[in-house]
Amino acid sequence: MIKCREVTTLEAWAELWDAQEGAEAGRLLIFKKSPICPVSHMAERSFREWLKSSAPAGDLSVVEVDVVNSRPVSQRIAADTGVRHESPQALLIGPERRVLWSDSHSGVNLESLSAAV
Repeated sequence: MIKCREVTTLEAWAELWDAQEGAEAGRLLIFKKSPICPVSHMAERSFREWLKSSAPAGDLSVVEVDVVNSRPVSQRIAADTGVRHESPQALLIGPERRVLWSDSHSGVNLESLSAAV
């Protein structure tokens, strides 16, 4: 099972983003969700299943962001990564802050998460 933590502050996001700057940085998977969107609920079920069924990878950190309750964080992620905000959405960030993969809506599912990571 892969551990996931929620990012709720701009300071916490800044720490994660700063850690991705170097060439030796690990990978960062971000899952953005809305508590009020049915499509987001479906993607979240897939995301939770993926977390449960996947073995931890040493170079992978996983975080989630509630786009309603932590809107400034969600907006900052979009600005920093250059990936237009959508919800639900998943982004895989690699070393040197490269966006390795992103998808949204029904594209965030068990199969796409497994393939991306």
